[in-house]
Amino acid sequence: MSTPLTLDFVTETMKLYGTVEQARSNRIRIATMPDRVRDAIKASHELLGCDRLLTISTADKGKTFELIYHLTGPHHIIISLAIELPRDKPETQTTSDILPPAGIYERQIHDLFGIVFLGHPDLKKIILNEDWPENEYPLRKDWMPGPETFYGGLMRERK
Repeated sequence: MSTPLTLDFVTETMKLYGTVEQARSNRIRIATMPDRVRDAIKASHELLGCDRLLTISTADKGKTFELIYHLTGPHHIIISLAIELPRDKPETQTTSDILPPAGIYERQIHDLFGIVFLGHPDLKKIILNEDWPENEYPLRKDWMPGPETFYGGLMRERK
């Protein structure tokens, strides 16, 4: 890619995918929709030269969950593609088929937040114990450990 990665260039190139803003001098954020994130990732790779996934970060915003796919390339600009998922049905398509490293991040996010990545080949537990209770996601803001629930390790003392 010979064109410098400027805010104007990214805004023009990615306008079909959502709102573009300069987050910091070396970071550009694109707010997109869950049904467009796969196409936005492909466009970031093909048109912006983003050939590496740095991470996928997640935030519990109360009524929604925010997923942010952080991509970069030889230009050293970080492109952050952000989507929001409803709390009552936190699902999105996997990106592990187009970004193989995404598979492990998606498993971690599923473990800790309960977000389902449709089409992921294997969403088995990766961080939590295999005997961790179903439908309990410890990084959700509303999660509280049950007083009689065993989470592995030491049992809490009963009063």
